[in-house]
Amino acid sequence: MKKDHTGSRDYPIKEDMRWIRREWRIQRIGEYVLIALVILGACGLFSKGVLSNGSARSPDGTIQVEYERFGRVESNMDMRIRYNAPVTDRFNVTIGGGALDNLQIQTLQPQPLEAVTIGSDLRLTFSSRDTGLDHAIWIGLQPRNPGRIAVSVSSGDHPPARFTQWIYP
Repeated sequence: MKKDHTGSRDYPIKEDMRWIRREWRIQRIGEYVLIALVILGACGLFSKGVLSNGSARSPDGTIQVEYERFGRVESNMDMRIRYNAPVTDRFNVTIGGGALDNLQIQTLQPQPLEAVTIGSDLRLTFSSRDTGLDHAIWIGLQPRNPGRIAVSVSSGDHPPARFTQWIYP
Protein backbone atom coordinates (compact mmCIF):
# COMPACT_ATOMS: atom_id res chain seq x y z
CA MET A 1 0.00 0.00 0.00
CA LYS A 2 1.34 3.42 -1.06
CA LYS A 3 1.45 6.18 1.54
CA ASP A 4 0.04 9.60 0.70
CA HIS A 5 2.45 12.33 1.88
CA THR A 6 0.23 15.24 0.82
CA GLY A 7 -2.79 14.48 2.98
CA SER A 8 -3.45 15.12 6.65
CA ARG A 9 -2.60 12.36 9.09
CA ASP A 10 -2.84 11.45 12.74
CA TYR A 11 0.11 9.08 13.09
CA PRO A 12 2.97 9.44 14.09
CA ILE A 13 2.16 13.15 14.62
CA LYS A 14 -1.16 14.83 14.05
CA GLU A 15 -0.80 17.11 11.00
CA ASP A 16 -3.27 19.29 9.19
CA MET A 17 -1.80 19.80 5.71
CA ARG A 18 -4.04 22.79 5.05
CA TRP A 19 -2.26 24.72 7.84
CA ILE A 20 1.15 23.44 6.80
CA ARG A 21 0.57 24.67 3.23
CA ARG A 22 -0.45 28.10 4.60
CA GLU A 23 2.76 28.22 6.65
CA TRP A 24 4.79 27.32 3.54
CA ARG A 25 3.10 30.15 1.60
CA ILE A 26 3.80 32.65 4.39
CA GLN A 27 7.46 31.57 4.47
CA ARG A 28 7.74 31.92 0.68
CA ILE A 29 6.15 35.40 0.76
CA GLY A 30 8.53 36.39 3.58
CA GLU A 31 11.51 35.24 1.52
CA TYR A 32 10.37 37.35 -1.46
CA VAL A 33 9.80 40.39 0.76
CA LEU A 34 13.30 40.06 2.28
CA ILE A 35 14.90 39.68 -1.17
CA ALA A 36 13.00 42.76 -2.41
CA LEU A 37 14.14 44.79 0.63
CA VAL A 38 17.77 43.82 0.06
CA ILE A 39 17.59 44.78 -3.63
CA LEU A 40 15.80 48.08 -2.89
CA GLY A 41 18.33 48.87 -0.16
CA ALA A 42 21.22 48.22 -2.55
CA CYS A 43 19.56 50.55 -5.08
CA GLY A 44 19.33 53.37 -2.53
CA LEU A 45 15.92 53.20 -0.87
CA PHE A 46 17.47 53.64 2.57
CA SER A 47 20.47 55.85 1.76
CA LYS A 48 22.88 56.46 -1.12
CA GLY A 49 22.07 54.95 -4.51
CA VAL A 50 20.10 55.34 -7.71
CA LEU A 51 16.71 55.55 -5.98
CA SER A 52 18.03 58.21 -3.60
CA ASN A 53 19.37 60.62 -6.22
CA GLY A 54 16.97 63.49 -6.80
CA SER A 55 16.88 66.88 -8.43
CA ALA A 56 14.64 69.88 -8.06
CA ARG A 57 14.34 73.01 -10.12
CA SER A 58 12.73 76.34 -9.40
CA PRO A 59 9.71 77.16 -11.59
CA ASP A 60 11.72 79.70 -13.61
CA GLY A 61 14.78 77.40 -13.88
CA THR A 62 17.07 79.78 -12.00
CA ILE A 63 17.95 77.35 -9.21
CA GLN A 64 18.69 73.66 -9.76
CA VAL A 65 19.43 71.38 -6.79
CA GLU A 66 20.80 67.84 -6.88
CA TYR A 67 20.21 66.11 -3.56
CA GLU A 68 19.67 62.77 -1.82
CA ARG A 69 16.02 61.85 -1.20
CA PHE A 70 16.83 59.36 1.58
CA GLY A 71 19.36 59.61 4.36
CA ARG A 72 20.17 58.34 7.79
CA VAL A 73 20.66 60.23 11.03
CA GLU A 74 24.29 61.32 11.52
CA SER A 75 25.36 60.10 8.05
CA ASN A 76 26.70 62.41 5.38
CA MET A 77 24.48 63.67 2.57
CA ASP A 78 25.53 65.73 -0.44
CA MET A 79 23.75 68.63 -2.11
CA ARG A 80 24.75 70.58 -5.19
CA ILE A 81 23.13 73.93 -5.97
CA ARG A 82 23.44 75.61 -9.36
CA TYR A 83 22.44 79.21 -9.90
CA ASN A 84 21.61 79.68 -13.61
CA ALA A 85 21.00 83.41 -13.78
CA PRO A 86 23.24 86.27 -14.84
CA VAL A 87 25.08 87.58 -11.83
CA THR A 88 27.18 90.57 -11.01
CA ASP A 89 30.09 90.27 -8.60
CA ARG A 90 27.94 88.69 -5.87
CA PHE A 91 24.81 86.61 -5.55
CA ASN A 92 22.79 85.17 -2.66
CA VAL A 93 21.45 81.67 -2.09
CA THR A 94 18.97 81.05 0.74
CA ILE A 95 18.42 77.60 2.22
CA GLY A 96 15.11 77.60 4.04
CA GLY A 97 11.86 75.90 4.78
CA GLY A 98 13.10 75.06 8.28
CA ALA A 99 15.54 72.53 6.82
CA LEU A 100 18.51 73.72 8.85
CA ASP A 101 16.63 72.97 12.07
CA ASN A 102 17.25 69.29 11.21
CA LEU A 103 20.29 69.43 8.91
CA GLN A 104 23.77 70.43 10.02
CA ILE A 105 26.19 71.80 7.40
CA GLN A 106 29.47 69.85 7.50
CA THR A 107 31.21 71.26 4.40
CA LEU A 108 30.53 74.18 2.09
CA GLN A 109 32.46 74.81 -1.14
CA PRO A 110 33.27 77.44 -2.16
CA GLN A 111 33.34 79.36 1.08
CA PRO A 112 30.73 82.16 1.13
CA LEU A 113 31.70 85.78 1.56
CA GLU A 114 28.92 86.12 4.12
CA ALA A 115 26.50 83.82 5.96
CA VAL A 116 23.46 85.32 7.70
CA THR A 117 20.66 83.52 9.53
CA ILE A 118 17.17 84.91 9.09
CA GLY A 119 14.85 83.02 11.41
CA SER A 120 15.46 79.38 10.53
CA ASP A 121 16.79 80.22 7.04
CA LEU A 122 20.42 80.69 6.03
CA ARG A 123 21.38 83.26 3.40
CA LEU A 124 24.79 82.70 1.84
CA THR A 125 26.51 85.39 -0.24
CA PHE A 126 29.02 84.18 -2.85
CA SER A 127 31.44 85.84 -5.21
CA SER A 128 30.68 84.88 -8.82
CA ARG A 129 34.44 84.43 -9.38
CA ASP A 130 34.55 81.64 -6.77
CA THR A 131 31.65 79.50 -8.05
CA GLY A 132 32.77 78.87 -11.62
CA LEU A 133 30.80 79.32 -14.84
CA ASP A 134 27.71 77.39 -13.72
CA HIS A 135 27.77 79.03 -10.25
CA ALA A 136 27.87 75.67 -8.46
CA ILE A 137 27.81 75.33 -4.68
CA TRP A 138 28.59 72.03 -2.95
CA ILE A 139 27.19 71.38 0.52
CA GLY A 140 27.83 68.40 2.79
CA LEU A 141 24.99 67.90 5.26
CA GLN A 142 24.37 65.67 8.24
CA PRO A 143 20.79 64.99 9.43
CA ARG A 144 20.24 65.29 13.19
CA ASN A 145 16.70 63.90 13.52
CA PRO A 146 14.70 61.24 11.67
CA GLY A 147 11.60 62.14 9.71
CA ARG A 148 10.50 64.24 6.76
CA ILE A 149 12.47 67.40 6.00
CA ALA A 150 11.04 70.04 3.67
CA VAL A 151 13.76 72.09 1.98
CA SER A 152 13.58 75.22 -0.15
CA VAL A 153 16.49 76.83 -1.98
CA SER A 154 16.04 80.30 -3.44
CA SER A 155 17.97 83.30 -4.62
CA GLY A 156 16.87 86.92 -4.52
CA ASP A 157 13.44 87.51 -6.04
CA HIS A 158 13.42 84.18 -7.91
CA PRO A 159 10.95 81.47 -6.80
CA PRO A 160 12.47 78.65 -4.75
CA ALA A 161 13.24 75.07 -5.68
CA ARG A 162 11.36 72.89 -3.19
CA PHE A 163 11.90 69.24 -2.32
CA THR A 164 11.53 66.76 0.52
CA GLN A 165 14.10 64.49 2.12
CA TRP A 166 13.30 61.43 4.24
CA ILE A 167 15.66 60.67 7.08
CA TYR A 168 15.73 57.20 8.64
CA PRO A 169 16.93 56.56 12.21
